[in-house]
Amino acid sequence: MVTYANQLADLGAPAMHIELAEFIAANLNGAAMPDYKALDLMQIPRLVPHIWVIDAREGVGKGMKFLFSGTEIDRHFGRNLMGGYVVDNNAGVHSREIYGAYRSVFIDRQPVFTERSDYYPDVEPEVERRIRSVCFPCSSDGETVDFGIGLATFERTDSHILGDPVITKLVEPDA
Repeated sequence: MVTYANQLADLGAPAMHIELAEFIAANLNGAAMPDYKALDLMQIPRLVPHIWVIDAREGVGKGMKFLFSGTEIDRHFGRNLMGGYVVDNNAGVHSREIYGAYRSVFIDRQPVFTERSDYYPDVEPEVERRIRSVCFPCSSDGETVDFGIGLATFERTDSHILGDPVITKLVEPDA
């Protein structure tokens, strides 16, 4: 049986990513995408510091804003991201590719998993991080993707473990 959690496990995603996928699956309520406003993040409190929510109700053409950013996300970027545009706050070496991956969640209505090594010069220029993230589309009407909920983990590394970012679109689970 194909599930988001199984796909993430096959990709070697950390346990937190898999736990978020299971939470999303449990909250689909028969729909292809969860309704962000119906999600109770307090059911997954240990994940909340690593979660971010993107608001694209104005459309991806006008830009996507961070509606929420957990404390671990803010710590990594060195500031609170809430209210800021995603494109302005994704300043790593691979920012263009990663922004495109997140944007595709809204356009293609498919979750995406990314893995990369990156530097963030404004935070700790001498530290490289292995960053793994997943983003799921959310819809209040079952059709339009108005929010995206994601989770990111950051792991310090001394060497460039990846060349280009690895971006994988997850397929819809079996019914």
